[in-house]
Amino acid sequence: MRPFPYSIVPAIVGSLVCFVLLILATISSPMVDTIYFLKLITAPDEPEPLPSNTAVTFGVFGMSSNDGRRSLVSLGYSPSNWSGLGVDDSTVNQPSLKSITYALILHPIGAFLAIIAFGFSTIGLCSRTGAVFSTLVSLFLSILLLTIFIIDIVFFSILKSQFTDAPYERRRTEYGNALWIVLVALLAAVVCAGSSFWTAFVGRNRYPRRKWANRREY
Repeated sequence: MRPFPYSIVPAIVGSLVCFVLLILATISSPMVDTIYFLKLITAPDEPEPLPSNTAVTFGVFGMSSNDGRRSLVSLGYSPSNWSGLGVDDSTVNQPSLKSITYALILHPIGAFLAIIAFGFSTIGLCSRTGAVFSTLVSLFLSILLLTIFIIDIVFFSILKSQFTDAPYERRRTEYGNALWIVLVALLAAVVCAGSSFWTAFVGRNRYPRRKWANRREY
C-alpha cells in the first residue's frame, strides 16, 4: 500500500464540511424556510396593511413568511418590504440596508472556494504541491468566512434592533440557525488551513517516491 500523509485528512474532511455548510446557508430562506439568519414575529396589532402575528424569515437571497408569501430569489433585496405587499416598513427603510444584502453573495463564493480547497487537499494525499495550494486557498477562505460572519452578525443585528423600534416594541425577533452554520463553516475552514499547513511545511510526511528518485546511476 502506498504511503500518504495522514495529517492531510482533517483538511479533506474540514473543506468538505465547510462546502456543505455554506451550501446550506446559501439556500436559506426564501428557498428553504427552515434555514434563516433572522426571524421577525410581528405584533398582534400591526398597523394596516402590515400583517399581524406573522413570522418572517430572512436569508441570503430574500425572505419568506409563514403565510405563504415569499420574495423572489435575487441578488440584493429590501428588508423593509418583508410583508410582500409592496408596503415598506419604516423601521428598516434605509437604502444602506439593501446595499448590504448584496454582500451576502459571498456565501456561495465561499462555497466555491471550499470545494476548490477540497480538491487540492485530496491531491495533497499524494503530492506536497496539493497541500501547499490547499493551504493558500483555505487561508484565503478562512479570512473570507471571517468577513462573511462579521457582515452577517452586524447586518442582522441591525435589523433585529430596528425592527423593534418604537412604536413596534411588541414585535419579537430571534437569530436563526444560518448564523451558526456559517460559524461552524469558519471553524472547519480553519481546521483545513491548519492541517494543510502542517502537512505542507511542518510535519515529516511520507509521500510516494517517484520512480526516478530510486533509479541508480551507472
